[in-house]
Amino acid sequence: MVSLCLNSLPLTPSSYPKNLADTSLTSSSSLSSNGSVGTALKPIVVGGNPPTFVSAPGRRIVAVGDLHGDLDQARCALEMAGVLSSDGEDIWTGEDTVLIQLGDILDRGDDEIAILSLLRSLDVQAKAKGGAVFQVNGNHETMNVEGDFRYVESHAFDECADFLEYMNDYKYGWDEAFVGWCSVSRRWKNERKMSRNNWGPWNLVKRQKGVIARSVLFRPGGPLACELARHAVVLKVNDWVFCHGGLLPHHVAYGIERMNMEVSQWMKGLIEEDSNLHMPFIATKGYDSVVWNRLFSRDISDLEDYQINQANKCYS
Repeated sequence: MVSLCLNSLPLTPSSYPKNLADTSLTSSSSLSSNGSVGTALKPIVVGGNPPTFVSAPGRRIVAVGDLHGDLDQARCALEMAGVLSSDGEDIWTGEDTVLIQLGDILDRGDDEIAILSLLRSLDVQAKAKGGAVFQVNGNHETMNVEGDFRYVESHAFDECADFLEYMNDYKYGWDEAFVGWCSVSRRWKNERKMSRNNWGPWNLVKRQKGVIARSVLFRPGGPLACELARHAVVLKVNDWVFCHGGLLPHHVAYGIERMNMEVSQWMKGLIEEDSNLHMPFIATKGYDSVVWNRLFSRDISDLEDYQINQANKCYS
């Protein structure tokens, strides 16, 4: 949808000094004998959990929008951006580039989990080169965590069933298994095609298996919901602010670090365990929420009418 550069908005994080974590994403260089750094770039520094404020001095910043489960087109976009090899080996070629994916990886395509896996793999590789990969969650990510599967393709349900089986069989930890899924998913997909059965009742059972697998993976606290919880809904990198829909003044007043934390907690399934937490409607629900807001893509009069209505509410 949109990313915004809102330099005039007061986005200084209240807990920035406390939450800063040096990610050691430095480009290759070393101190000279007299202590000077030379032309070395400063390290990328990340504040917030999930990441909310990023200082990436001197980095090339690239943003990529909706990918919607299309792995081939995702690879094509990343190759055009100069961050992915074209040999099919999924090698990071962006050096110290910072890549931001703007959400809506889920729905409308067959290879959603493979794309999530690819981006995680590229993040690991980018950090070794002084770069980084960040994601923000869009409305289709929040919809799936809510259990809204209206836009899920049939083969995406199949991928969920395959992935859950793959994870159950995997002997090592989640991180290694998740990063490896992209490289093995095509084989699982081809094996599924070869064993395709046209018998109606069998296909119904297979669909039910896929729906159950998706529910297990994406429900709050599920493995893929927790993976999505690692990412923000609003991310500030240097002077640029990135989100899937649009950022409005009342979002900023609410606090973007607070909003990111609440969405993350909800996705992790922690809301029911803590009565002080609630579903973050300001970020995930309503036409003026962060992930659904389309005011910046409409006629300017729509935005003016919205601002007038908000002002009237303040004085009513």
